Amino acid sequence: METVDAVADRVEPVGATLASELIARAAAIGAGKPRAAGAALPRDLRAALRACEVRARRLADGWGQGAALDFLGDAVAAVAADHKFEQGEIRAAVTAAAEELGLRPEVAAFAVFRRALAGNEFAQLPPTVSVELALVLLAELAPAAAGSLWILDASGSTTCLVSHGKAPRSRRLREVARAALDGVLLGTAQVHARVVERWDRPYAALVVRGRGADAEHMEAYLAEAATALAPVLERASLYDRRVQREHELVSAGERRLVRLGFDLHDGPLQELVALAEELRAASRQISAVVPDEYQQRVRGRFNDVHARLGALDESLREVAHSIRSTTAVARPVADAVEGELRALANAAGIEGELAVDGELRGLSDSQKIVLFRVVQEALSNVRKHSGASRVSVALRSTRTFVGLTVTDNGDGFDPQRLTQDRMGLSGISERVRLLGGAVEIETRPGAGTTVRATLPRWRPSTPAAATVYAATT
Repeated sequence: METVDAVADRVEPVGATLASELIARAAAIGAGKPRAAGAALPRDLRAALRACEVRARRLADGWGQGAALDFLGDAVAAVAADHKFEQGEIRAAVTAAAEELGLRPEVAAFAVFRRALAGNEFAQLPPTVSVELALVLLAELAPAAAGSLWILDASGSTTCLVSHGKAPRSRRLREVARAALDGVLLGTAQVHARVVERWDRPYAALVVRGRGADAEHMEAYLAEAATALAPVLERASLYDRRVQREHELVSAGERRLVRLGFDLHDGPLQELVALAEELRAASRQISAVVPDEYQQRVRGRFNDVHARLGALDESLREVAHSIRSTTAVARPVADAVEGELRALANAAGIEGELAVDGELRGLSDSQKIVLFRVVQEALSNVRKHSGASRVSVALRSTRTFVGLTVTDNGDGFDPQRLTQDRMGLSGISERVRLLGGAVEIETRPGAGTTVRATLPRWRPSTPAAATVYAATT
């Protein structure tokens, strides 16, 4: 018999919504009953909801309503990593669940809000996603029409980090934010502000505009949000400093590679050209004094040397071209990867395919370059060592990470020999690690090889300076 999850894997969601699934699961938890067959949601969402449900059911015995509300709070934060909620989706789910549980909607809304911001799922989200979720929850569950988070940038200007709702960056909200950061609260009956402190000093200002007369409980929501956002912003600051350092390391490495490319072009490649000319001259001079019966043999030997010089010249030019970072930075990542697959097919006759899942436009230059280098090195090994006839590259991007998988159907190798014979693969592991990611290599003799690289999806909490790579054209 097929399980509910197995059926959901092969059935596209038709008319079923995430909100209806949240309501059904919360009602079942509150009543202490097993859930019925669920809606056909994507696998990742089902897994997130299942994990939240397992935790909540541990509390359900004797505390059904509280466990149900905990489930809703955890689930909202858990699915926020990969699901963008539609306007009103969370509010509708919580209101309907409150009716099923026999609770007042405003009581349920505040309990779900607190749980969503206090749970592990919220803390594990990337900082910018955490702030976005907090503002979405303020608009969905609190009586807020718009909200925004502001800081003072390096120049002393008031800068909005994240916003949500209707006109969240209006001049009025900016003025209230600036005053709050200066230690003066200028809130009104409709506009509310709360300072997010860092080391007992104002670090950010959370400003919201209420919805009419419903804004009486806004201060309680803002107090919870400010408390939850303080460690998030501290984590964002650590991310910024770490990524800036990693960016400097990657940038320095790229500059060294680019310089190496120019040195190859201006040094050894030019020497090869001169050597080829000298070899042609030597061939003519020797042919003039060699007896006729040896002419063909001498020309053959010189032609062999010319061919080897030509192959060496081509190889060095490929190396000089491949280490340029502009290919990865100036073009979309998918286009750059497709170019590498086409080059592999032309050079070695190895068929390649590319699959892309998710949006890749938000990657930083450092991330693009590292992913590109991983693809280059993996495909180079496929060409030189694998004996493969086919290779596939998969790029997957979510709100929390971007993953790259390169798989070939070749001969594979003994993983124990990786550090000895595959220094390139070891090198790309270090590149990925510098950006906070990880590399996995799965292989065994006769079974092909799979290289997986995963990078955390990161966006700076403050506007970043333009990336500059020296001499990349």
